Amino acid sequence: MKRAKLTSLAPIAALLLSFCACSEKTPTNPTPTPDPIAPFTGVWRSPSGSGACTALNWSVAATSPTTATIIYTATCAGIPVTGTANGTVAGTTMNWSATGIAANSCAYTISGTAAPATIATDLNVTYNGNVCGTPVSGSDTLHR
Repeated sequence: MKRAKLTSLAPIAALLLSFCACSEKTPTNPTPTPDPIAPFTGVWRSPSGSGACTALNWSVAATSPTTATIIYTATCAGIPVTGTANGTVAGTTMNWSATGIAANSCAYTISGTAAPATIATDLNVTYNGNVCGTPVSGSDTLHR
């Protein structure tokens, strides 16, 4: 009687073992998800400017995979400007904008774009806006 029970369990055991062997899969490495904001994050500064703003310094921190906060300083139209901007990545370009009060207590509004340059340590920035009633525009290449 014991022999009959063992014999009837053998096909079930074989089936279970084959199921376990078939369900094992070789682990695969998932494809990394690109982080669109990564090329923009970090500390950037310009050695010179080719517009109304000079001495640009940016510190870009990601707030999501496609948005960032930019803490910046610059001199625009001869007036020191310091503040925080918001940036949003669309494709390979980050659109950004900033508003605030300049060093001499007048208002400013500046916006523009930033795009990685062909050299990975450079960031091309364009901007336009108004600082203390003076229109400003230009471009600059920021370096890490």
